[in-house]
Amino acid sequence: MYTIFALKRPAEPVRGAFMGRHFFMLRVLLPAALFAAYQAGPVLAGDSPGLTSANFLKIPVAAMPAALGESYTALIGPDSALYNPGALGLLGYSAFSGSHNTYLAGITQEYAALSLRTRYGTAGFSFSSLSSGGITAYDDDDQIIGETETSHRVAAITFAQSWPNFPSDIGMIDPMIIPPSWTRIQEVRDYRPRSYRFAAGATVKRIMETLDDDSSAAWAADAGVMLVLPGRVQLGASVLNLGTSQDFHSESAALPSSFRFGLAKDFHTVKELMVFTLAADAVKYRDAGLYQSFGLEVDILRFLQVRAGHKTIENAGAKSTVGFGFNFDKFTETGFLKGIRVDYANIGYGELGSTNRIGLQAVW
Repeated sequence: MYTIFALKRPAEPVRGAFMGRHFFMLRVLLPAALFAAYQAGPVLAGDSPGLTSANFLKIPVAAMPAALGESYTALIGPDSALYNPGALGLLGYSAFSGSHNTYLAGITQEYAALSLRTRYGTAGFSFSSLSSGGITAYDDDDQIIGETETSHRVAAITFAQSWPNFPSDIGMIDPMIIPPSWTRIQEVRDYRPRSYRFAAGATVKRIMETLDDDSSAAWAADAGVMLVLPGRVQLGASVLNLGTSQDFHSESAALPSSFRFGLAKDFHTVKELMVFTLAADAVKYRDAGLYQSFGLEVDILRFLQVRAGHKTIENAGAKSTVGFGFNFDKFTETGFLKGIRVDYANIGYGELGSTNRIGLQAVW
């Protein structure tokens, strides 16, 4: 099977609304969660290493999650759909996120995502592509016959919703969640019960790969849930890349499905001069063993964010990551946007070198 690596204050009304939402959770979300758990069975059982297709899906694309060691299952942001579609339901504002990745051996990767918050939930759209550039081609006698190239693309649509849901809070930040670094997006001031927040979401994606004149495609789906407890304790779980097998030439292989569970919590200094956010994930790919990842972000004065991450995965050069971000909210004091941030992430691969990701986020 070919992959890229093979190429060298209301009271009573609120209670009434809660009752209806609890009913909805029991009748709709619980069966959905059970279905996702059932589908995760083959993922947890596992295949032999290297027997999956579309392994480019394992390469982190967004700069901010990459700097945190991809410990992002329980975090909420414009890139949430990559790791947990359910977390996107707790994003109270609309956002754009894009990244450029200078990968190994001249390989480049592009990523763009748009999240739109509506009164009915959050809709997300994303596209990413990975290109190998020119690769020397050989015939059956190992003679050079020219150059070829590969391309790997994925287009996705996501929808997520949170409970309880307050449409009047669109464009604001729920004070129950770990606060992002934006300075011009206001917290919700009206009374909101602080018992819990719950969200669920799903993604449908189309995966497309080409090698010279040959091509292959497959459909896949992601599903995730998110729970926020008092004290801004965030829990997330997701199943990614469930779908049909991918056929290439005369061979067929399953997609690199994975199961993720994450936990995140923040800690604030006096007057919130610094905010420390800790995140941890447990990840199981169908063709690899269970591993953990850990991430730390230090937000200084809501201007500079310093990040680091680490993975316990075996036989992988990319275990430790670092990065940073700069807020440029002052440039959005007039106009449509309410915040702009530039992010950077570096992932080392030992003797192979390191990869660099530059990202841009904008919110409104």
